[in-house]
Amino acid sequence: MKLILSLLVFAAIGASSQAAEIIFSDRRDEDSFKRISEHLTGKENPGRYDIARTDPSQRNGYYVGLKLDTKDQARNAASIRIHFVRPGSQDIETKTIDIEPIKKKRALVGLTDGIWGTSETTPTAWKIEILDTNGTTLSSSQSFLWSSVSA
Repeated sequence: MKLILSLLVFAAIGASSQAAEIIFSDRRDEDSFKRISEHLTGKENPGRYDIARTDPSQRNGYYVGLKLDTKDQARNAASIRIHFVRPGSQDIETKTIDIEPIKKKRALVGLTDGIWGTSETTPTAWKIEILDTNGTTLSSSQSFLWSSVSA
């Protein structure tokens, strides 16, 4: 009986979402992504990151670099949901990016559409969720201020 109970607890813990480690969060411009190989091939070289942007045609924007743990089940990822608060606002906005399964241990998530790509604006607070095809959260991370905004 103890074995069955232990297995059930282990399965429940394994199914819960994990926190992805935040490597950095900051604005980046288009030039910071260019590598020598891109000048030769014309194709972006993402390096050690899988990159997801709210506007794939725009590189300028606010980015969060995440280090994913193997428990994050990144290979089952189907979308990324970004919740954020703009400066001077108290409204929580949400954007969802459909993605291919994440194959690397690092992901770069960028707000690159609209004002994020054309100004130096940074969100006041944010939360990023990596979701599977059913919309279940596999992994999430948030800024320090997110807990006070969403409370």
